[in-house]
Amino acid sequence: MKALVAGFLLLLSFSTQSAIQPQAECKDYKGNILSGTVNELRGVMANPKGNRTQVFVSGIITEIKKEDHSGRPHQKFKLKVNSDITLLIVSNLEFGRLPLKEGKAAKICGEFLRVGKGMVHWTHFDPHGPHADGFTIIDGTLFGDTEVTN
Repeated sequence: MKALVAGFLLLLSFSTQSAIQPQAECKDYKGNILSGTVNELRGVMANPKGNRTQVFVSGIITEIKKEDHSGRPHQKFKLKVNSDITLLIVSNLEFGRLPLKEGKAAKICGEFLRVGKGMVHWTHFDPHGPHADGFTIIDGTLFGDTEVTN
């Protein structure tokens, strides 16, 4: 009986988690949905014209950098996508503070820049329109989809 109850609770947990996961789609400038595969990212990184291209990446937060408050305030962290790709993620604090913690899984939609080994910024919606909208998902919570007013 205990095994049956435990199995039911586990099943309920999985169905509840999948029901509350954000359904955000990362789209490029033309409105195409990005798959978020490592091969898609490698293609952007290898393309000399890949700078300022919208990307969708998933990985593990490996390092939290010092916040940058020169100009617009930003959080910065490293995201390990796989064994040979680690990107710097730059998140504008005007769109909310991310609950960063090393070891957490994250999904990032934003604009790739050729800075160092690669950087992703514009990880939030663009209130003015010229950039494709981005977002961040940590622990199943969507960030950067609205502007935060203080």
